[in-house]
Amino acid sequence: MTERPFEALGLSQDADRAYSLLVSTRGVAAGELARQMAVSADRGQAACGELAARGLARRGRDGRWYPVPPHAGFRPLLSHAQEQLRLGRELLDRLDAEYQRVHEGHRADEAVQVVAGRAAIARRVAEVQGAAAREITSFVPGAAAAPRGAAPAGVRRRVVFERAGLEAAGAFGPPGDPLTAGRVTGRLPARLEIADAEVALLPPPGDALGDAADPVMLVVLAGPLLAALTALFDAVWAGSVPLGRRPDVQQPRSALRLRVLGMLVSGSTDAAMARSLGVAVRTVQRHVAAMQREAGVDNRVQLVWHAARNGWLDDLPEGQSEGRTEGNVRRPSG
Repeated sequence: MTERPFEALGLSQDADRAYSLLVSTRGVAAGELARQMAVSADRGQAACGELAARGLARRGRDGRWYPVPPHAGFRPLLSHAQEQLRLGRELLDRLDAEYQRVHEGHRADEAVQVVAGRAAIARRVAEVQGAAAREITSFVPGAAAAPRGAAPAGVRRRVVFERAGLEAAGAFGPPGDPLTAGRVTGRLPARLEIADAEVALLPPPGDALGDAADPVMLVVLAGPLLAALTALFDAVWAGSVPLGRRPDVQQPRSALRLRVLGMLVSGSTDAAMARSLGVAVRTVQRHVAAMQREAGVDNRVQLVWHAARNGWLDDLPEGQSEGRTEGNVRRPSG
């Protein structure tokens, strides 16, 4: 039992203690009760009066105070307290529903905002780009075009283009800015721009701001949706082919590497290439690795795509199995 067993029923500390003492006696004067409680006579008398008012004690004809039997005295109080708890739970449910309607909805509005109109969209894009401190990442689906707006000084850019858009616009490498990197993939889900992984923009599709009379852009702030968009960009970036520059046509090329590249395109194994070229397998692997570094790619599939896109395969003979040894036009460097 706690020190105040009837506190939940609304009894004061003195009344709580007084009732427990009354139950253990066969009647007691208020002064004696105050002495047992170690309080003043006035506080003892007040505690007895509180118990009487709550129907828990009565004063006998002899002037002494007697307790009302606990079940008889406390049952009405317990019933009242239980009813108050029921009403409190109902009120809590109503308040919680109202909180969800007002505050949860308010947070959702803050997490995803809608910006309408060309001028408003242009201003918001400029604000987000101008506030970037580390990196801006972008998806550019459709016709390939440089991302709109200039990133602040020192801010990196990573841009993923669609292959069809690049082919339609003419193959080109990333801009001269060393902080900008580009990659290409087959298809992108939407136009997207993310600044510092803290805010994402989903502009309307198409060139400019779309063909709609009143275009709409979504602005996604911190939350699960932003985390999902950031993870989506990273996954697409990791699986895309880096954009490389066209090689310098005046730079001398290696006939051996051209032959390695031709056999790589035809699907030859390292061992088969080594036997055909009369070199060690490690030599073949070293040349393939060097071409990957030159192309800025991570694997052989990306190397083949880069070579085809940049014209490295233009001079290979039909079948692309052996490659001519003469000629210097657009071949991987040695």
